[in-house]
Amino acid sequence: MARVLGRLARMEVNMRAQWPFSYQVLAPISHSRPMVFTDPRECVLYQMKARDVVLCHDMGPLTHPDLYSPGVRELYALAFDRIKAAKPFMLFVSEASRSDFVRIWGSDFPLMQVVYPPIRTGMKRDDARAVPGIPAKFFLTVGSIGARKNQMRCIEAFNASDLANEGYAYVICGGPEPGAEQVIKLAQDTPGVMVPGYVSDEELRWLYKNANGFVLPSLLEGFGLPAAEAIDYGLVPLLGRGGALQEVAGDSAVYVDPLDVADISAGMRSLASLSDEERDIRVTRLRNSIKRFSLENAVVAWRSALILAASSPSTALRS
Repeated sequence: MARVLGRLARMEVNMRAQWPFSYQVLAPISHSRPMVFTDPRECVLYQMKARDVVLCHDMGPLTHPDLYSPGVRELYALAFDRIKAAKPFMLFVSEASRSDFVRIWGSDFPLMQVVYPPIRTGMKRDDARAVPGIPAKFFLTVGSIGARKNQMRCIEAFNASDLANEGYAYVICGGPEPGAEQVIKLAQDTPGVMVPGYVSDEELRWLYKNANGFVLPSLLEGFGLPAAEAIDYGLVPLLGRGGALQEVAGDSAVYVDPLDVADISAGMRSLASLSDEERDIRVTRLRNSIKRFSLENAVVAWRSALILAASSPSTALRS
């Protein structure tokens, strides 16, 4: 039944995105109580109210539509049009996401609050399982495999760094998204690059614990949870300069121009050459930066937003 309802919901979402005038023929779902939407795309199914709460992860489908599958931009454009009309309570996973939203849709909303996602506490468990074939020295990238995460340039940068001849590997793990085929093909043709694909939490814990550095000069991030998790494990990350990733890590990561292969390559060599003392200093500062991303802080922020929504005066439903 859940699968059937899920398919029907997806069909309705596609219909609404392709034919927005369908709202004039088939009314969306109506609910008198405040609704919490954990992604803007859910808004296309409901009649939005000013008392609703919407969590926005990033504005990528509108600012970087080429990084997504066909139809995603149209879906999110419709969702944000409905959000703009309803003026609900808005929550954002980072200051960067809020800034992008304000630049496009303005700030005329009753609440525009940043609620940082908490680092997963389960990732600190002791059970870990080695991923077969990984050498003693390696850099790690965690996240979806595809164009958005910029792994093509990272692979080219690793190859240019000549670190493979010094015994290093570059390990990329995660599930596929648009652009994954090209990444995997280039990885197969590049010495020292390994793509184990999706790994279990036990294997991911082992990778975090044993990596020599973390690499994520992504082209687009709403928050960058893998970077925060890597820091929590004591890894110094190589990240794209500016945006949400720099907001997450603070000043002690290694920052590069994500569009410059030579700069990424130099950053990888910098990671490899860090002394134990410099690494310890950076990790201490990095861990201080991610103390903000606790479950307690997230609960407080969510509670305050939900109380505001629940106690706001009833308003007429808005289309």
